[in-house]
Amino acid sequence: MKKRILAIILSICLIIASIAAINFTATAAKQTAVPVAAESDLQDTAASYGLAKKVEDGNILHCFNWTLNQIKEELPNIAAAGFTSVQTSPLQNHTGWGGWYWLYQPTSFNIGNEIGSYNDLKSLCSEADKYGIKVIVDVVANHMAGYNDGTWSGDLDGSMRNSDYFHNMGGCDNWDNRYDVTHKNIGMPDLNTENYEVQNKILGLVSSYKSAGVDGIRWDAAKHIGLPSEGCELWRRVSEMGLYNYGEILDSPAGSSDAGYNSNLMCEYSSFIGVTDATFSGTITGAIRDNKVTDSTGNWINRGVSASRVVYWAESHDTFCNNGWTNGLSEYVIDKAYAIVGARAYSQSLYLSRPYEHNHESISTAKKGSTHYTSKQVAAVNHFHNAMVGTREVFTTGSGCYVICREGGAVIVAASGGDFDVTVPNGGGIVQQGTYTDEVAGGTWTVDASSIRGHLGGPGIAVIYNQPAAGPSVSANPGTTTYKTDTLSVTLSYSNATSGSYSIDGGSYKSFSNGQKITIGAGKSYGTVTTLTVKASNGSVTEQQSYTYTKVDPNAVQTVWFDNSSYNWSRVYCYLYGDNGSVSDWPGVEMRKTSDNLYYYEIPRGYENGRVLFTEDRDSSDHRYPGADQPGLELNGNSMMFGRDHSWTTYTDTTPTQPTQPTPTQPTPTQPTPTQPTPTQPPQTDPPVTGESYMIGDADQDNNITILDATAIQRHLASIRKLTGKALKAADADSDKQVSVLDATAIQRYLTKLKTSPYIGSYVGSGDPETPTEPPVDPTTPLSSNSVRLDASATSALPEVWYAWTWNDGEGRWVKGSGSASSVIFTNLDSHIIFVRANPDMEIGWNNGSVWNQTGDLNTQLGKTFTTTGWSANRINGDWN
Repeated sequence: MKKRILAIILSICLIIASIAAINFTATAAKQTAVPVAAESDLQDTAASYGLAKKVEDGNILHCFNWTLNQIKEELPNIAAAGFTSVQTSPLQNHTGWGGWYWLYQPTSFNIGNEIGSYNDLKSLCSEADKYGIKVIVDVVANHMAGYNDGTWSGDLDGSMRNSDYFHNMGGCDNWDNRYDVTHKNIGMPDLNTENYEVQNKILGLVSSYKSAGVDGIRWDAAKHIGLPSEGCELWRRVSEMGLYNYGEILDSPAGSSDAGYNSNLMCEYSSFIGVTDATFSGTITGAIRDNKVTDSTGNWINRGVSASRVVYWAESHDTFCNNGWTNGLSEYVIDKAYAIVGARAYSQSLYLSRPYEHNHESISTAKKGSTHYTSKQVAAVNHFHNAMVGTREVFTTGSGCYVICREGGAVIVAASGGDFDVTVPNGGGIVQQGTYTDEVAGGTWTVDASSIRGHLGGPGIAVIYNQPAAGPSVSANPGTTTYKTDTLSVTLSYSNATSGSYSIDGGSYKSFSNGQKITIGAGKSYGTVTTLTVKASNGSVTEQQSYTYTKVDPNAVQTVWFDNSSYNWSRVYCYLYGDNGSVSDWPGVEMRKTSDNLYYYEIPRGYENGRVLFTEDRDSSDHRYPGADQPGLELNGNSMMFGRDHSWTTYTDTTPTQPTQPTPTQPTPTQPTPTQPTPTQPPQTDPPVTGESYMIGDADQDNNITILDATAIQRHLASIRKLTGKALKAADADSDKQVSVLDATAIQRYLTKLKTSPYIGSYVGSGDPETPTEPPVDPTTPLSSNSVRLDASATSALPEVWYAWTWNDGEGRWVKGSGSASSVIFTNLDSHIIFVRANPDMEIGWNNGSVWNQTGDLNTQLGKTFTTTGWSANRINGDWN
């Protein structure tokens, strides 16, 4: 009975699709000009960017491997490039480290990994709304890591440790058998997506994304998850969640050798979610690679799938990152293919931000990729796509070119080369007759009833259409920069606007005339950052931009810093060049290492505004940043820091003079007595010790180690808010007796569970941190979920210091215990723990002979007490209670 009902449904689906195809053919010959997209089709909140209102009406930038904060920072450029949506990498928990492929081996349906947290996602979505940009998240729901034929391994989430949640049928060995494709492993344990409880867990994740403000989901390996006709209701339930959805289907859902491309199954998929047309996408990119014109106009739309349900691409992260066939193609070949698919009617296309590394194994997570998406040709195609929402197309070829004719304009792409005159067909005569300006090269094109004539620029791409009137724009010159004088003159300008206004550091707005100069910085101390916000309005639309200006000491040495913790290169070279040529031959000058895997190089005079490239050795093409054929990073007169997340930020390298401690005086009404709490230090958060005690790393004095402590140190160094007293002592996180940016870095590494100073998080008295006075530990105090109490009262020959080596599946770190020698608390632990006893003057390490007495891996029962019952050989015998 089910098969008969399905047959009827599919027949109706094909009949409707056939009618649509017939209707397209019948109307394609009409020559009536239709205007570009109506205002109602474009974002009200981003009128100056002209982005499409619906996810499915605009193109997608695949911010592959970018962190959510990197995407957030790039939103203005993404909007200006005309992308309606951004697609993130998967955000689910996983246990791997480094390689991009770990993101596709999740261990739970919880949100949070090196790409970002739930709060990061919520912040991104909120900021994206201001630009009219939609957020799509990649979800892995077909498989998980950490299970093998009834045996749990790795860190698979406890709620998923149920054999009924997996298919348990071994690996797929017949890729042309639909049942095998949907029920057997494709390299990782296959989830039983027919199971209603499993579906609920998947939909719970989707619900969390929706609550964060996400607009759509990209479903990894959708082909391997069954359909309602096959007994799986997941796609039906997904379609009822109120989000945009599309699934990855790389060929026919019936198998790679299905020459007929099973339209029945694909039609059923597309009745619930959008689908990828990898076949047509690959055909177009392959033809451009081979300098050929193909007569293919689409795979699935020619087999009954609505174009509005199709997602194209010029390349995907798979074709690039798996040492795939597009890996060696230039971005200009990709641009041509993208121009063809990205200009198509009703459908949408994905543009991949390529990683700078090319080798499968060297491509790692949380790294911002290429920003070539901002190129004029890519942006022009997106602008065209948005402006043509709702208009028909005729896809044709001629004179060695692809021609996408739309009512209101056309995109012309040369199969080979560029920079030549060409005449191509006006397919169906639907492009309105007249003259147009090419948005890419700026040349004039002429359109008559049968032909389109003009000059193709160097990229071999022309984009002609009735472009909407430009919205207001505003700028400040210079933009964000540093200055070494007492004051800085900034020129404010606007265009396509009737008025402008500016605000300094959040103050009230003042109007300015076009071209007016203002002065900032007078009397400000070195390190002061001034924020300038400028607005321009045409009466209906307002454009806003913000700039920052940092006042620096003219006598300070300019340096460039490199955080090597994500690369772990054996050595780091800095290649510096500018208007005066390069400082040295390639690979440059070897940088000096400080603590915490940071490297630095002092910039010679004359190169303050140069560019830098980092590399490990002379001959490596992978071990360099930026990548091959990419320009160096700009210095702009600043000391700069290259972070582990590929951030490139201003670095303050002037260590401030330590302020003297104030002499205790009789308190005044504005200075509470010692027995009265201050607003920033309530008594309930004070450590349970007497005297002048503090927690190392707790710069904001809230009795916790958070990112706010790193921020407090940075604000101190920038002279925004100076630290004094215990806060200043606590800010010396690496215990080198000075407060510098290295302390902020140490805290950041501590929070991301990388190796760092073992002192962070421990309490000391008024003495030197190297000889800490540990506060007593109250045995009745409840333990937090990531803490352990060590009760060593039964152990003889107690050490002076206890340490814990703690790790997940990645790199471990030392954590120093706090309290007495017999009752110690360890906080901020990972899932695996080994306790070690040592004296303060011992260098903690595995191979130096200092560490002998230790537990085995206690493989974690956090939140409990470990009781030692005496030493045995080189291990402690102990029990959890």
